Amino acid sequence: MQENTVKKTSTNTTSRPLLIIGQDMHIMNPVLSRAVEARDSKGLSAIAAEQVEAGAHALDLNLGPARKNRLRWAVETLQDTVEVPLFISSHVLSQAGILDMQRQTATINSVTADPATLAADMETAARHGSRLVILLVRPGLTPFSVDERLQVAAEVLVTANRVGFPLADLYIDPLFHLRPDPITWQLSRGVPDVDSVLQTIEMLPQLADEKIHTLVALSSASQFLPSSERSGLHRRLLPMLAAAGLDAVILNCHDSRLMEIARNPTGDEHDLSQPMPMHADMNMATLYW
Repeated sequence: MQENTVKKTSTNTTSRPLLIIGQDMHIMNPVLSRAVEARDSKGLSAIAAEQVEAGAHALDLNLGPARKNRLRWAVETLQDTVEVPLFISSHVLSQAGILDMQRQTATINSVTADPATLAADMETAARHGSRLVILLVRPGLTPFSVDERLQVAAEVLVTANRVGFPLADLYIDPLFHLRPDPITWQLSRGVPDVDSVLQTIEMLPQLADEKIHTLVALSSASQFLPSSERSGLHRRLLPMLAAAGLDAVILNCHDSRLMEIARNPTGDEHDLSQPMPMHADMNMATLYW
């Protein structure tokens, strides 16, 4: 059986600093869920402050659709706690006035490339001075290949040009996916098609004359792995993603070794030569997200 390895990418033009975004304020985190349900401002503030103290440059905030009514409270609480920008889930588009509360430029996260809504989402973001993270997925197409991802990305850029949304305010998330067919899914042992994501990040600059910013959430690459293996995968992936040209990453700020890598992802001390571990046991419930 072929070893489950990920090739070291050979491209890297510059060593740009990564934007580090803390992942803890996700509704699947039970600590956050309890704080939101109880409107516990101290509890929410502690989650945010701990991530900033650990080195986060920005914070992801995803309360899910069921708790959208707590979003304004959460944003107000965070504004009084930390002085970093927020990446707020796309549910905020239905309460766009919240975007005007931001003391720093907000980013609307996880907007799909749905042609039926993308133009309106871009216009809303522009009207409120916000940035956007676009997921390379749309109805009828969940891209697995590089060509499919680039096809969706090209459609996103066409829409941005048509509505006048500045590319400088846009992040593209190529999304990690498990291989679609059962045989390669078993061979991969829960590791997504990393090479396709790396190649997409490398090739995106060919689609436009301007810089196209990219973002990934590391936890989405390891959601089918046991919790004991997720950190190791993240630590191996991040240098390769940075070498491919990644600009921003949502990650676990409490993983001190991962944070060291995020601050210096192209450092010579990162050993990419060892294969990723293969395990037959995959547990979707070992971590919250």
